[in-house]
Amino acid sequence: MAQFLRIAIGSPDEASRRLIQRVATEHKSARVVAETDDDARLVEIVEYRRPQLVFISADLGDMRGYAVADRLSREHPGLFIVMLTPRQGIEELRRAMKAGARECLFEPLTEAAVARVLDEARDVATAVAGRRGAIVGVMSSKGGVGKSTLATNLSIALQQQNVGRIALVDGDLYFGDVAMLLNMRPERTIQELNAALDAEIADRFLYRHSSGVEVLAAPLRTEQAEEIGAERFRAILAILQGLYDYVVVDATVSAFDTMLATLDVADLAILLTTLDVVCLKDVNQILDMLNRLRFPAHNVMVVGNRYDERVSLNPREAERVLGVQFTSVIPQDDRVIAATNRGVPLILSEPRAPFSQRVTALSKTVAAHIGRVDRVPAQTS
Repeated sequence: MAQFLRIAIGSPDEASRRLIQRVATEHKSARVVAETDDDARLVEIVEYRRPQLVFISADLGDMRGYAVADRLSREHPGLFIVMLTPRQGIEELRRAMKAGARECLFEPLTEAAVARVLDEARDVATAVAGRRGAIVGVMSSKGGVGKSTLATNLSIALQQQNVGRIALVDGDLYFGDVAMLLNMRPERTIQELNAALDAEIADRFLYRHSSGVEVLAAPLRTEQAEEIGAERFRAILAILQGLYDYVVVDATVSAFDTMLATLDVADLAILLTTLDVVCLKDVNQILDMLNRLRFPAHNVMVVGNRYDERVSLNPREAERVLGVQFTSVIPQDDRVIAATNRGVPLILSEPRAPFSQRVTALSKTVAAHIGRVDRVPAQTS
């Protein structure tokens, strides 16, 4: 299956944004990756998320929509730009074409008009920036819920799906554990890549695990983490996108700026929680933050971890607390701890274990969501 057509929306009109979102969802081969009502933010979105199709309101940012369209058309040749305007007439159409737009739609929008544009863009804007890997951020509201373990096993499961090159990035720059979980002692880390920041040699800084996953480890010393700010981390991810098909980032709230930088470019956010009231309360706050950041809700997967029917909340009850459905519920398995201590992920040592089977199912759901294999639902109970 081909990748989804990536769409960004820059409009202050909520009705237009919702209609485009709905039509894209029904289109099945298109996906809204970001939306904003701010002109400067739209420029950033196009730079870091690399959409192929952008809807821009003429009224964006105090009537600067045409200026934004002109800038984006110059900086990103091949970008399919569609202007949105409530002012009908040939003069508006001329302004749109002069700004580099391929289409001009008059508001209020119709589903038929948006669907037609999606079909046109699918044929024309097949790629704006060449190869672009998908970024999957794995995060949680706090430490100790198994986030790094899931990120590690999920990366291996994706590798086993034969969906391309997989990079695993340790986003906990101060106290990252990914290398330890894989029993690795890498000579080079993200600190050395940050110093070089060279796309041609970037993959030399990643350590190839026996599973085939290539790992970018956290700095060896905490003071080295101070050298890697949010912008640099985001630049590193952008470079890796040109080399790998999937970039899985083990993100953490303890390196909050790094987590936000990951969300700026992520195609998918996997939010991990245990099924207890304290963790669920914190996860609700993370979901609220994602909403305020306008991270598309359909690109968020909530995963319940370490479910034990003897002590955990019922998954359906937890879903009611969160107001969202779990993509997967992963059972408690003491063998995960033993595997961690050995530095051999459970998905490799015991692929038939319930934990391993759920992670494998989750990897298929992730690949389907990104649009690279047929859709396969994850196991949720």
